Amino acid sequence: MKLRSQLALLVGGIVVVPFLVAASVLMLQYLNARSSARDPERFLPGTWIRSGTSRSQRVGELRGLAGQRPPGMEVVVLGADRTVEFSTIPGFVAGSSIDAEAVLQYLRENEDATLYRPREPRQDAVSAGGSTSEPLFLVRLPPPPVEQPNVLRVIRSRVIETLIYPALGLLLFASGVSFWIVRGFNRSVRKLEAATRKVADGDLDFSLPVRGNDEVSSLTRSFDRMRTALKEEFARRARFIMGVSHDLRTPLTLIQGYVEAVSDGLAEEPDTRRKYLSIVQDKTRALDGMVTDLIEFVRMDTGEWKMTHRPVRLAPFLRPIAQRYAEDAAILRRSFTHAIELPEGLEVSMDEALMGRALENLIGNAIRYTGEGGSIGLRASLENGVPVLTIRDTGIGIPAEDLPRIFDPFYRGTNSRREQGFGLGLATVKSIVEGHGWTIDVSSEVGKGTTFRIAMGKSPATA
Repeated sequence: MKLRSQLALLVGGIVVVPFLVAASVLMLQYLNARSSARDPERFLPGTWIRSGTSRSQRVGELRGLAGQRPPGMEVVVLGADRTVEFSTIPGFVAGSSIDAEAVLQYLRENEDATLYRPREPRQDAVSAGGSTSEPLFLVRLPPPPVEQPNVLRVIRSRVIETLIYPALGLLLFASGVSFWIVRGFNRSVRKLEAATRKVADGDLDFSLPVRGNDEVSSLTRSFDRMRTALKEEFARRARFIMGVSHDLRTPLTLIQGYVEAVSDGLAEEPDTRRKYLSIVQDKTRALDGMVTDLIEFVRMDTGEWKMTHRPVRLAPFLRPIAQRYAEDAAILRRSFTHAIELPEGLEVSMDEALMGRALENLIGNAIRYTGEGGSIGLRASLENGVPVLTIRDTGIGIPAEDLPRIFDPFYRGTNSRREQGFGLGLATVKSIVEGHGWTIDVSSEVGKGTTFRIAMGKSPATA
């Protein structure tokens, strides 16, 4: 659960729980008031008598039953012959005989006295003067305690209950939910702190499992992605240094060899000396170009090369580039065609110098890897209102296993390993294109050619 949801639960509980507890307390007070309004003593004698006489009516057991009467109750047990078997009421002596008239007179004088029969009375009731074989119970209930309630005290007691119990419920709920939130938050923060210390110490070879879906867990996942990216960056930097060292070593070794040959007198003839010096000069130029490419890539990759965007009319920008490479292709016996199918007023915000360098790289590669008699084409058109540049050739093509990695720095495909360079050209092109917010993709087939496609989809374009 997200931290926002947890806090919403806490706030909602703080609002709702006191009302729920207060409603429960009021309901209990109402039920207690209703139950206390009843007089259970009105129903107690009959129930008590029936519970004892239903088992047996022997005199000994009836006396025992009378001895277990509820507190405060007075009782007289009359036998079948109107003999007082048990009595706690003055005027009725145990063992004496009493007539029905005396019982009725006692009932008239005492409103709180009642005569009970264990079972349904027969026609020979006492009031009719007949005899009965069933015992009679003359019961006198204690007067209910009369206590004038203190209204203020009752109100104060109920108000205190109505306030205290909701407060206790709110305290328990808030404490429990707060403890749950803080415990989860603290656990995630401690885990993130430990991972941060490892990264600060240079340890990137660990996993950071994350549970939950709150904001701290999301931050931990982002941190783990950063750790993975740092690990990959360090590995890429190591490959960068190894690639630079390897590619720079070859021309330097050749330069050193020819210089030593000249200094050792192996090129005493002028023609041989000029040949060796010419080779050294070519290798020096190649080395200078490699270093320049390396510096440009590093500046582009680290963001030190700030792009200067300004509105550029795309069609006038592309025509000189197309005409220049048409001449270069003609000298190398390749055909170069171009189709600029864009409105003259179409402007695109871009860095003109960097974009020109990217196109020169793509078109130069197309000419280089296309044999004599082949063709190279540049097409610029609108697709769904988005300017799209397409550079295609009928050259040797790129193997399928090389396509996913041709934009990686220092990667040189199967068909380009004999060429000098670091393999940074296409990596620089991708950095320039993505730096503008555009996209570049490639499709190729060995022996049939390659097509690069740049979609300027995220640039503002106006006609």
